[in-house]
Amino acid sequence: MQKQLQPSVAPASPRVLAIGLDAPNHDLLVQWIGQGHLANLQALQQRSSQLIIESRKRYSNEHCWIPMLTGQSRDRWNHWLDHWNTETYAFSEASIFDWIKAPLFYALGDQCRVISFDLTAPVVANVSGIQVSGWATELNECYPLSSPPEVLDTLLSRYGPDPKLTDSHAITNRLSNHRGITFAIPSLYQQDQIEHLVESQIRSIERRTQACLDLMAEEPWDLFLTLYSEIHTAGHILWHLSQPHPLDTLRPDDADPMLRVYQAMDRSVGELLAAVDDSVTVVFYTVDAMVPDCLENARAVFLPEFLYRWNFPGKAALAEGDPSVAPPSPSHDYRQHWKHEVWRLRTRTGDRELQSPAELEAREDPMSWCPASWYGPLWPRMKAFAMPSVADGYIRLNVVGRESAGIVEDADFVAVCSDLAAEISRLVNPRTGKGVVREIIRVRDSAFDLDPKDPPADLIVVFREDCPLDVVDSPLAGRIGPVPYFRTGSHQAHGGVLQNLMYIRSVDIMPGHQSGVARLEDIPATLLALLGQVPAADFDGVARL
Repeated sequence: MQKQLQPSVAPASPRVLAIGLDAPNHDLLVQWIGQGHLANLQALQQRSSQLIIESRKRYSNEHCWIPMLTGQSRDRWNHWLDHWNTETYAFSEASIFDWIKAPLFYALGDQCRVISFDLTAPVVANVSGIQVSGWATELNECYPLSSPPEVLDTLLSRYGPDPKLTDSHAITNRLSNHRGITFAIPSLYQQDQIEHLVESQIRSIERRTQACLDLMAEEPWDLFLTLYSEIHTAGHILWHLSQPHPLDTLRPDDADPMLRVYQAMDRSVGELLAAVDDSVTVVFYTVDAMVPDCLENARAVFLPEFLYRWNFPGKAALAEGDPSVAPPSPSHDYRQHWKHEVWRLRTRTGDRELQSPAELEAREDPMSWCPASWYGPLWPRMKAFAMPSVADGYIRLNVVGRESAGIVEDADFVAVCSDLAAEISRLVNPRTGKGVVREIIRVRDSAFDLDPKDPPADLIVVFREDCPLDVVDSPLAGRIGPVPYFRTGSHQAHGGVLQNLMYIRSVDIMPGHQSGVARLEDIPATLLALLGQVPAADFDGVARL
């Protein structure tokens, strides 16, 4: 009798659910998982292969999403895509939605059906599936988009907008001309505003999770990517209510608002895990890191005001103090957005000479929040000035023949840089008596060395990160401050090593710690390997399975 053949069954295509966590504090996350505060992540950890990821930043604003989205090392990228117009003295900040130039690792065409929900990523071509960007991103410069375009409208009608956008206004990026949205960070000093922020972040997590669950159920996918950016926002704004900080006296009794946001994320991760069976490989990863902030006031207030006083001896524009007396106890009487409270500290001279944040906001300037921008009308009259920055302090010299109204001769460029660096290095925190500057980097030896890989700044001021800062003294410029704190959590130190983690839960991979240390660019390489896809030839990352 002839043996009856059974019909062959094609093996199911591999499917991967990748859940990202944006900028947690690594040690705190590991601690809370180990203590059982994040029960779903603890359970996932126990069933997963575990890997530590390390990366080093040359500058504190190098973006961790470059290697994560492209699989390419940051070393081969031009990180300085902010633009300086030497004719008009206009500074324009590049947005991550515009400056990633390499293909995204999941732009795989018809080889893979992808759903990318609200990563810190642009919407790009050659992705078969759905992309949503800018729905509830952490970024203050947000440009909501989707592909197909109607998906975003459907999501907004079903789940509503990002809850933290109750206090928001329009912005326009000068480089791309894209119109977007920015939100106002609440006052750190007001419990009602902070509680509103905590609740909005928890609602954001819940809405994000429900949108993901619906997309997972309604749409076909091989790779599902999502990101909890609320952890990033919580770290910036709630650090002082969870961890040691000069403002930790404002913490509610027996409460940890930042932990509440982490636990809302953990519950949601549990819901996503419950929605897939064991045939789906789960990858949980973290990108970037949060630490106590010691930089915001230094780069955004103290540096530009010091340079104003250095240029115009005997004058002060903001936060004039008396260095002959001990600094007053920090005030807690700040109800408005930080930029408005700092603007209230302007002198009569500053009121005449600076452009107000309201003027910049009316022009939809994304940097209206940054006091360095307020000095913009004065830059043509200054020998050197602070450029707006979200990282280290940036100083540009006003050079004859380079800038349209140049003052500093090229022959004097190095000498002025050296003199200025010496004075800035003398800035002191009068509360501790310690200097506030760790290092000053001269970017170029000649004003006309215009390597596009270099920043537009001529000097980069790297501030110490051992103490939050609300006031500084200078032998030359006097006292600046005290000023309120803007954010109490910030990003990893200049030159520091970031630690992140990756868990891989798969029936084919043994749980436990992997040996060695991975890199951020290894995350996309690993995801592609799990999907059975071959990375592009220019990938720097390798699969860690």
